[in-house]
Amino acid sequence: MSGGTDHEADLAGRRVLVVGASGFLGAHLTRRLAAAGAEIIAFSRSASPEHWAGQTGIRPWRGDAADRAQVEAVFAQTRPDLVYHLTSDSRGGREIALIPDSIRNDVMATLLVMEAVHRFGTGRLVLTASMEEPMGEAGSAVPSSPYAAAKWMSAGYARMLAALHGLPAVVLRLMMTYGPGQKDYKVIPATILALLRGAPATLSSGVRPVDWVYVDDVTEAFVRAGLAPDPGAASIDIGTGRLTTVRDCLSLVGALTGRPDLLRFGGQADRPLEMVRAAETEAAARLLGWRATTGLRDGLARTIEAYAGRCGP
Repeated sequence: MSGGTDHEADLAGRRVLVVGASGFLGAHLTRRLAAAGAEIIAFSRSASPEHWAGQTGIRPWRGDAADRAQVEAVFAQTRPDLVYHLTSDSRGGREIALIPDSIRNDVMATLLVMEAVHRFGTGRLVLTASMEEPMGEAGSAVPSSPYAAAKWMSAGYARMLAALHGLPAVVLRLMMTYGPGQKDYKVIPATILALLRGAPATLSSGVRPVDWVYVDDVTEAFVRAGLAPDPGAASIDIGTGRLTTVRDCLSLVGALTGRPDLLRFGGQADRPLEMVRAAETEAAARLLGWRATTGLRDGLARTIEAYAGRCGP
């Protein structure tokens, strides 16, 4: 169901602002939108022509989404038809020291983009929520990290602004996205790189069950969220609906690389309050016409192939 978009031709010639365009998800989405003929404003703190060398239809725009003047400038000068907000301080640590950066780079950046969308009359805003957000009633739910708390707050503001001021927001709650281009410290790329280099991969127990979803499937969900008839601002789960433990996932990485002997489970402590959530897939199917189509083995094989190119022969 996620192999193509019936209305993808609607992207041709549309002016699309991607905030956080040089990040893991942003880079994949930007390339996909440009290939469909959209005119992309690739906004990020590290945007440069070199980053998008050889790709047409992408205009790099260096800026900080947590700076009001810079956000207003890009909206005023480009007048986008569609906005994707993907920038985030996605460190999953539990330390109190992470709170200020998370408030600035998750909450404030998201609020400034939402305000600009409302002020400039942008047609659609697609935001990212997180599987790490707590479940349950607001009075008793406990976020598992500063990042989880910030994403929970941002999604709440999106629902509020949609209800009170008609903000044209769509919120996608992503499960554990993986694939080529992810930051090296994330568990899948860190493990792949260690094994490809012949080094031990020191890991937690790996008992946490996770809904793993491949980045190309997630990118398709973003495309559909930008084009679908009004899905509303309630968070839509984007995942497979299936749980696989971290241990089983990384054991598959070991088998695919031929180095299961280098996996060291139990060498790191497990994190407290780890969220276990499988996607509720029916909302994405109903509202976006989307389901994940890439199996875990296939997605990991593609990811390993991409990282093998970095490690050389």
